[in-house]
Amino acid sequence: MAESPRRVDLRLTIPAAAPFRALAVELAEKFAEYVGAADAPALAQQMDDAIGTVPASTEIHLDMASDGDELVVTMHAGSTTKRTTCPIAD
Repeated sequence: MAESPRRVDLRLTIPAAAPFRALAVELAEKFAEYVGAADAPALAQQMDDAIGTVPASTEIHLDMASDGDELVVTMHAGSTTKRTTCPIAD
């Protein structure tokens, strides 16, 4: 995987098999809460939906970064890439 062109606050590589899927979603939600995201549960639901489409034999790579006034979570899994954003509350 290519290096991110911007600062990444948290990077995680985790198996897509259960129970690790739930752990990745929970970690994304907790990180969103930590940086002050306006709707961490909605971000977690989007991540859960995205991770749910990934075969269990695949590794999931998550990059979580606060970028100005939003949190950006990028998931790479096999040939799938999903970018999810959430505003950061003032």
